[in-house]
Amino acid sequence: MKEGLGNEMKEDADSKQSIKYKIRIPSKLPSSLARKVCSPFWKHLIDSIENKDVETVLEIVKTIDRQKKILCLPHPFIEDVDTFPVKSIRQGMCNLIFFNDANNSNQWILCQCTSFIDAIFSEKYSGRHKLSTDQNVILNSIKQVAIKESKTDLNQSKTEKALFAGYSLDQTRPYHHFYDQLKWLVHLNSRRPIISNKSFFIPRIFKKRSYHAKNHTTFSMFPLVIGSNQLGIKLDKYSDSMEKIVYKDSLKDLYGGSINYRWHQAINAIIKRPKKDRTLTLWFGISGQKRIWVEQEEFLPALVQQLKPWFDSFIFLIDGFTQYECINGHLNDSTGVKEDLKIVNSIEQKLLPFTNASVINLVGQTYRKKIQQCESVDFFIANAGAGQLIPHRFCKKPGILHSNERHCVFSMGINNTTVKLVDKSLVKDVGNLFAKGKKKKVNKSAIGFISYSIRIQSVIDMAIEMLNLHE
Repeated sequence: MKEGLGNEMKEDADSKQSIKYKIRIPSKLPSSLARKVCSPFWKHLIDSIENKDVETVLEIVKTIDRQKKILCLPHPFIEDVDTFPVKSIRQGMCNLIFFNDANNSNQWILCQCTSFIDAIFSEKYSGRHKLSTDQNVILNSIKQVAIKESKTDLNQSKTEKALFAGYSLDQTRPYHHFYDQLKWLVHLNSRRPIISNKSFFIPRIFKKRSYHAKNHTTFSMFPLVIGSNQLGIKLDKYSDSMEKIVYKDSLKDLYGGSINYRWHQAINAIIKRPKKDRTLTLWFGISGQKRIWVEQEEFLPALVQQLKPWFDSFIFLIDGFTQYECINGHLNDSTGVKEDLKIVNSIEQKLLPFTNASVINLVGQTYRKKIQQCESVDFFIANAGAGQLIPHRFCKKPGILHSNERHCVFSMGINNTTVKLVDKSLVKDVGNLFAKGKKKKVNKSAIGFISYSIRIQSVIDMAIEMLNLHE
């Protein structure tokens, strides 16, 4: 159905401050951006994104990256008007870059989330393109920024052109950090600095750079091309290169990475003994916030009981919430750790009767440290969301993935030989365990939060088969 002009330009009643900025924030964000832009530059870029033309978009972003002077981009909706960035604001999952012309007028905002451009806000039109991320994510971010900036009048601010300070390698969710940002930063081959104070992982080649711009306004960008979700979550050559860099960079950690790696190799050589003189080192992912496998706390004791004919001892590396890396001396927030620690404690209590089983708690550690620990692992059992990144994608270990009835990241990347996904016929969704009232029921819009039930025996049978255990 064709969207009407009145609907596109409708102001949100709760965002009156957007009038001061001469920026419209509609109640719904139309996906007609490609038709509305008049600038050939923006039309070409948006068409390339919507057609999933990765190489073209990547080259455009590289061209912007290589500009040494003040960044100048054409106004999306006004012909023959050059604009320049005056500042950028990070909010939620979005980065908002504010643009003005030389007369400090014709303001517009470039919104980045998972692609180089996800939406544009201006006085004339505000909208997104057809391949953009969820409009609610975008609208929530810009509304919060509008509230915070309500006391600042952009029309009265200086017309100083902002310098490009560098890339903000910064996302609230690990999957988007690695596969929407870090993946493309690697392929930009940029010499620009990284300015994030909170990041899940920054390779050493980027981390040590700093930017100096005394007494000058700056802005930052996300290192984005096209979002992985928009590309169909394909594990392409870009993803593969990034995963290898993350893995190798972790093992070269100056604080014990290479030493731990050699130590784990020696341990693995020792524990690989015939049948009854063996230790199983298992990576076990848990979740205390969303997509919870409701039987997770009961699983490991049952596994020990059934695998005792083949193994004398068990080491369980229990993985959960992962912290940001500490950057510039800032300590990481512990949000999310407490819920997972409760699960770890429950599992440890249930394993007390089994003196041959020990637990290594990885909750709250960084990706770098967890990757080092994962080198000693024989097998993994983890959720098919971000919980699979370390054992499956970075360390390439064999194992089992599980999730709710509809959610699975990288379903195209599971080879069904060394890694298998629990068949969806064995999964029963139980709803969002942390939602209130009616929201608890299963619905498509909350697929990322739906918890599920899988019979313990079904997963144990898969493990026995994949570990080639026979009577």
